[in-house]
Amino acid sequence: MILVVDDDKILTQLLKNLLEDAGYEVRVANDGETAYKHLKDPKCRAMLLDIRMPGINGAELLMLMTAEGIKVPVIVMAGFPDFDEEEMKQFPNVKKMFHKPLYPEDVLASVREFARK
Repeated sequence: MILVVDDDKILTQLLKNLLEDAGYEVRVANDGETAYKHLKDPKCRAMLLDIRMPGINGAELLMLMTAEGIKVPVIVMAGFPDFDEEEMKQFPNVKKMFHKPLYPEDVLASVREFARK
């Protein structure tokens, strides 16, 4: 299962459709709290994660994952120019970083590369 986390419901639906069309099972979360619950599912193979969200944001979710030893590979999606890629390097789960807008072929290639078998 691939977890798509973003507070933009249109984007999450587009990514869900893209990944399902490629044969993946997908779950969507529009906030960090819901995403955290899905991360505990052993079927979770990778996560596409927005950094800026209300409530538990992407960086806080990454900190929780590190603290609890959750090893799901993460592809970070950032929509703001002040996104600090250097800061993301402290999180071992972060495998790839994209700035929005996203390109479907890049997202699919990264999911194929990093999703745990």
